[in-house]
Amino acid sequence: MKLDRGHRTMALAIEGRLYPSVILHGGSETSRFEAAITFARALLCEREAAERPCGTCRHCRRITLPDISGTEAESFHPDFLWLVRDLKTSVSADATREMLRSAHLSPYEARGQVFVIAEAASLSAEASDALLKAIEEPGVRSPRNFFLLAPSRLDLSPTLRSRSLSIFLGAAAALPGPLLESVASGFRASVERFAAGGGAVWLLDAASRLDPVGKKAKEEREERKKRSGPGAEQEVEGFDDPRAQRPWLLAATAVRMAAMGSKAMIGGVGGSGAVGGLGADTEQPLSPALRRRLLALAEDLLTASPMRLRGIPADRILEGLVSRHLAG
Repeated sequence: MKLDRGHRTMALAIEGRLYPSVILHGGSETSRFEAAITFARALLCEREAAERPCGTCRHCRRITLPDISGTEAESFHPDFLWLVRDLKTSVSADATREMLRSAHLSPYEARGQVFVIAEAASLSAEASDALLKAIEEPGVRSPRNFFLLAPSRLDLSPTLRSRSLSIFLGAAAALPGPLLESVASGFRASVERFAAGGGAVWLLDAASRLDPVGKKAKEEREERKKRSGPGAEQEVEGFDDPRAQRPWLLAATAVRMAAMGSKAMIGGVGGSGAVGGLGADTEQPLSPALRRRLLALAEDLLTASPMRLRGIPADRILEGLVSRHLAG
């Protein structure tokens, strides 16, 4: 969804009449960040309404993505605050209250304040309550707006949803079909070798297949991005970032495809044909028991990311889950 000046909610932001709390959900993480920045510039731009957001005034220039590197950002704006989750599993109440202290003060430079919660779905229950209290107490001295970013609005508490305007940014980016096919085919081949009595080494091989990048060095991945062009970043995202959800979704989808067979692979990723040399006519169906185990593994992979946030290496998590479901 393109948030241009003609969009209804953008027009409200330009006029300073936007709802105090807005949920930006759907799309990719990048699109949610960009939408929050666009809204913030419209709300705080110093130009006349007909020219907002100008993108060049002293406010617009300093409203940018958060700096999480630990260095001081030259683009810092005191009236535009981000709350970004660190490596913890949830955004704590203390971090939320620290950000919200500014909500009780008058703006430093702009005519209002904008607060962005980058991963609102990870707010702890106590943090959600603190945020809700701030939303329900409108600014007396000046307007303030809260933007809650999440993959789905349903990830937020019912109370937060009821106090916010929801803006859907479109479906999430599709998973890369060719990569999924390759991962699913290699994983299934290793599982079949193990089921045929091939030994535990094939369990380890199956687990390693679920990493969409493998154990390639960072330099190799960067080189692949350069060769593949601008759209390659989504395809080569691996488990390096403990906060990344996409690799777990990709791994779970590949396991499900392997469990359901070639027809599921063909139908699920855009009709690109049989995979990995396993033709639809020659592939032998998995036993019902093995298929159930793989589907259970896929379900566990979808909820495995908190273990990564506790500092457990991704390959150890994958090996543990594969062994638990297939060797038990």
